[in-house]
Amino acid sequence: MGSTLKNLGDILLVITLIISLALAKEGDADLVNATLVRVDDGAVCLGGNPAAYFYVPGFDNGIENWIVYLPGGGWCKNVSDCEDYLDRKGVGSEPGPFSFDHILSSNKEKNPDFFDWNKVAIRYCDASSFTGNSEITKTNGTKLFFRGWRIYTAVMKELLNKGMGNAKNALLVGSSAGGVATTIYCDRFRSLFPPASRVKCLCDGGYFFLAKNHTHGNQFLSMFEGLIKLHKSENALPKSCTTILSAELCFFPPNLQRDIKTPIFFLMSAFDYVQINYTLSIDLTKCAGLKNCTLSQIEASQDIRSQLLTVLPKKGKAFSKGYLITSPVAHTQVDQDSWYIHTAGTNESLASLFGAWYYERKDVQIIDNYPCPYQCPY
Repeated sequence: MGSTLKNLGDILLVITLIISLALAKEGDADLVNATLVRVDDGAVCLGGNPAAYFYVPGFDNGIENWIVYLPGGGWCKNVSDCEDYLDRKGVGSEPGPFSFDHILSSNKEKNPDFFDWNKVAIRYCDASSFTGNSEITKTNGTKLFFRGWRIYTAVMKELLNKGMGNAKNALLVGSSAGGVATTIYCDRFRSLFPPASRVKCLCDGGYFFLAKNHTHGNQFLSMFEGLIKLHKSENALPKSCTTILSAELCFFPPNLQRDIKTPIFFLMSAFDYVQINYTLSIDLTKCAGLKNCTLSQIEASQDIRSQLLTVLPKKGKAFSKGYLITSPVAHTQVDQDSWYIHTAGTNESLASLFGAWYYERKDVQIIDNYPCPYQCPY
């Protein structure tokens, strides 16, 4: 009897170990360690440490398809601001693992259109939407490096060496500041691939615009002016824009989208809290979360929504410029569970609608007409 119990115990132990290993594998499958970029191209973060990217190889039918993700993280516009950014964001330290989920998930049920693709996320550590190309020496002798353009360029070079240039399908995705970068680089990303390849871009939570009315010091404009002056970002911006407008205005995607030839999709909340907080002196996320925004706060945010709708791409060639404007307060969505939530007025999730647009199953230019950031209080 004792021997039987011992054998049973051994079997249970083995089963437990197998289950534990399986769960650990499942839990860790989307945690990807960093690959450091060669620094001989000057591709370094603000603090001078090597830039990095995270890579998951494609498999099965996806081995010739590539998705490159540019995360967000804001900007810094002067030396003290960048010193604070360096400390606050921890971009001067070695990067930890990056979680590949949502649009980067390898789970077929969660991500049916892109699950088996080669997937890359570039570490955001330059605070310039990957546009800077300068450095300064501070009074204490240490340096700050503004090398966003070099980081983007160096990573693209390494990905081409991995075979990305032979892709049949490719997608450049960016969120927030990374969404701005995606809009800036969309056509240049397209130029890396053969003409027959399907190449598109997705700007998530980055379709920022210069509002007509602002009570918060016009933070977007002062920030972008700082990027031009400190990061020397102008040369990274599309010449089609900078030959017509002041360089700082060419960080606003509405000023770029008209000249973009590559198919591009814009995903944006009509009540994007970064757009609103950079424009108005209200914390919409706080009052919307508590559902106690005043009538004047809601009306001010509704005015921002109305202005957004006037700067969306015009209807043109099918599948050339898609958009999906949601109503709940949000910012980025391809990296959030809202990616799976059905869009108002449809029976499809954001993920499903974007996949349909990418593969040209359905042209998508959808606006959620609900006029409030949460249930209207009137």
